[in-house]
Amino acid sequence: MLTIGAADAYGLPMSTMHVLTSGVAGTMAANGSELQWSTVRNLVLAWVLTLRASIALCAALYWLFQMIS
Repeated sequence: MLTIGAADAYGLPMSTMHVLTSGVAGTMAANGSELQWSTVRNLVLAWVLTLRASIALCAALYWLFQMIS
């Protein structure tokens, strides 16, 4: 909730992945159950790796299309 609220207050863009991961972590915390650290780790890895994978894919496609044309 804090992540979504802060993004809204500052007018920052949020992806559906940010909302989903915040919802999952918030639900685990609100239920009083312990955070499942394996789930939290996977969510953090997805946040970190998604941008890097997108950059690498775009760069590879750019170079491929430059070679073709």
